[in-house]
Amino acid sequence: ENDVWLANARHANAMAQRLYRGLQGLQASGGVQVLHAPQANGVFAQLPAPAIQALFARGWKFYEFIAGGGCRFMCAWDTTPESVDALLADVHAVLAD
Repeated sequence: ENDVWLANARHANAMAQRLYRGLQGLQASGGVQVLHAPQANGVFAQLPAPAIQALFARGWKFYEFIAGGGCRFMCAWDTTPESVDALLADVHAVLAD
């Protein structure tokens, strides 16, 4: 009703774009490689194994889809800009360690 599903999908996709742009910004410092631009609400990136483990230790939940560092980050209708920014800050921090 009232296209709520569409608004929720647009929001999830916008959060994925925010995450994508943030991860792209971290590529220059090394350690992260964004695999391709998101077409919906998922972002695919390659991260070093120690960074993945450090993110899990910090409580982040995401999927490893390829052995050797492939990660799938999913955004949802309730993903906030603040949570995307917090994840990006943690990715930056664990890559710096």
